[in-house]
Amino acid sequence: MRQINWSNIIGHKNKISQIRDMIKSQQFPNAVVFAGADGIGKRRIAEVAAAALLCENDNAPCGHCSSCKVFAAGTHPDYYYLEPDKTKANPVIKVDQIRSMQSEVILMPVISNRRIVIIDDAECMNNVAQNCLLKTIEEPQGLSKFILITSNLSRLLLTIRSRSMTINFESLTAEEIERALTAQNIDNASKIAIIANGSLGQAFKLAENDGLQIREDVIKFLETLSSLNIENIFVKGQALAALPKDYFISWTINFQKILRDILILSADVNIENEYFYNRDIKARLNKIKTNLAEAEIFKMLHESAEVQRRLRSNANLELLIESFFIRLKNSKSNDELGIMNLE
Repeated sequence: MRQINWSNIIGHKNKISQIRDMIKSQQFPNAVVFAGADGIGKRRIAEVAAAALLCENDNAPCGHCSSCKVFAAGTHPDYYYLEPDKTKANPVIKVDQIRSMQSEVILMPVISNRRIVIIDDAECMNNVAQNCLLKTIEEPQGLSKFILITSNLSRLLLTIRSRSMTINFESLTAEEIERALTAQNIDNASKIAIIANGSLGQAFKLAENDGLQIREDVIKFLETLSSLNIENIFVKGQALAALPKDYFISWTINFQKILRDILILSADVNIENEYFYNRDIKARLNKIKTNLAEAEIFKMLHESAEVQRRLRSNANLELLIESFFIRLKNSKSNDELGIMNLE
């Protein structure tokens, strides 16, 4: 059985204290938005808050009452969790899902004194779904409270934001992430923590998917970009296309972060800046910087954003990668392969 309690949450002490005080004083709003980057613990905090709001005792969630036991078992009749279908290329929360939830929450609670609804990835609601939800938030029926979780607050309608309390969660520190990884006996915890960009979820993905190796692959690509020929590009494209698509998605994300770090080095600003992702390989980035003009870096960032957009389609992965690499090669002012697009 899962352990649902505040002590298992990494970081966010001040925000958690604020949430617990609101629950204890019965001042928790009817609608709250938990906003912040992906993978920093928002969903876990929302889950514990839901258990606490449903708990029968003061030290909530107590873990011992009947409500806490069925919550931990995943069978609480007064708890409703809603999320988009993440198997889809473009996950969306549709109006039918909101209406189905509404038909449940207007009913009287079964074992607790209220019903709790969590809407995860709330930014995935289309406008029709958001407007449908808005009616419930504006005119709540029954004893219900809503927690909306989002990594993109701007995609929620202003009317929803104005009728909800927003709690903004900051990214975790590298030290907090390192401690969490070390507790799980994960190798290279300190390096992974640095490049995880404040996201524990991202850190675990890096550990599971050999994220350090992906970063190393990107670094070596940039270090040898000037010497790449068309044959090298085809070989590299075939090798990457043979791997799961998620690998290349992670590759492009690392590519962008490394280029942004190089721009920071070019601007000669404080490298302790929170947006400097790869402090541990500063010397190698400085060396790459000497071979890239600022205009070339911006063009490469543009090309990587475009290939990320195309990755959401059904384009042939191998051709997409090869075309991307050719455009990167051609973005070098003195390099022309003469083949602009293979898609």
